[in-house]
Amino acid sequence: MGIAKILIIAIFIWAALKMYSKFKLGLKSVDDEKLNKKIVPCNFCKTHIPIASAIKVSNKYFCSLEHSKNA
Repeated sequence: MGIAKILIIAIFIWAALKMYSKFKLGLKSVDDEKLNKKIVPCNFCKTHIPIASAIKVSNKYFCSLEHSKNA
């Protein structure tokens, strides 16, 4: 009976950790996911980058500070 108790406790701990990890992943903001999925072209070099990484100047998007200054 001792091994059965240990096995049941181990399964319970494993299930709790799995549920915690799924809950933790669910806490990501939906807005962050949307920003990372939307892609915009750099106004200078036309390289496509995620809008979350882009630099916005005067309603134009750039991939780097250097490109935003050159435009």
